[in-house]
Amino acid sequence: MRDGRRGLRPSREDGDDRDSEGLPVDASAEFCYTSAMRRFLSERNLIDAVMLSALVTALSIGRFVHLGTSLPVYIPLTMLCMTFVGGAVSAWGRCAGMPGIVTDKRTLGLGSALAALVALIALPVSVVWTDPRLRAALAKATDPSFLERCFPSILGGKLSLVLWSAGFETLFFIAAPASLVARLTNRRDVAVGVCVLLRAFVVHRQLCAGAIGEPTWLFFTAAMVPAAVGSILFARFGLVPAMVFAACMDAHVFVGGR
Repeated sequence: MRDGRRGLRPSREDGDDRDSEGLPVDASAEFCYTSAMRRFLSERNLIDAVMLSALVTALSIGRFVHLGTSLPVYIPLTMLCMTFVGGAVSAWGRCAGMPGIVTDKRTLGLGSALAALVALIALPVSVVWTDPRLRAALAKATDPSFLERCFPSILGGKLSLVLWSAGFETLFFIAAPASLVARLTNRRDVAVGVCVLLRAFVVHRQLCAGAIGEPTWLFFTAAMVPAAVGSILFARFGLVPAMVFAACMDAHVFVGGR
């Protein structure tokens, strides 16, 4: 016979919303940490992480070949790293209330359509105004390979760049930091801001490594604006729309030429 004391686990009929794994959606911060660890260590999460890691690794192979890296070394390392990152993204993101890796069909379709639309609007700006200035600056870099990395001259290199951006870069520079920061702060706007700052730091290191001069502000803008949009798409619609956006944003390499 049930008394008035419910304990720490109220029943479903009392209005407690639980996810597919039976964990409360609106849990406290202390319980959220426990639920995140349970999700991270669960068999279902491991399967999702391995599948996502295999996909991201497959999308990265072309980039490895184009850059001349050692496939026997980088493929296992990427697979291992992305398995951990994918599992963490799933656990942290869902604990923070984000759609995560797998979403419902409506959210997936709406987010992907919106991502493609935004990228299509930005495409003429990239081709006509941004790309020529970036190419001219990269051509003056101390390392001539910088231009080939950012604007590949062959079709295989262009396709590998698009797949790399959709896979590794989206998961590592958008999904992972956004999920972690949202988990720690419970604020999506802070998560978006951190992703933008992280992208700015990466661009700064690349500019320093290549001794690339003006216009530095254009390099930062071309990297930070897509990072902000991609982070918002991930936080609102999940991982796949963010991947679609990243791939569509790099479609300019097929149009602009060298």
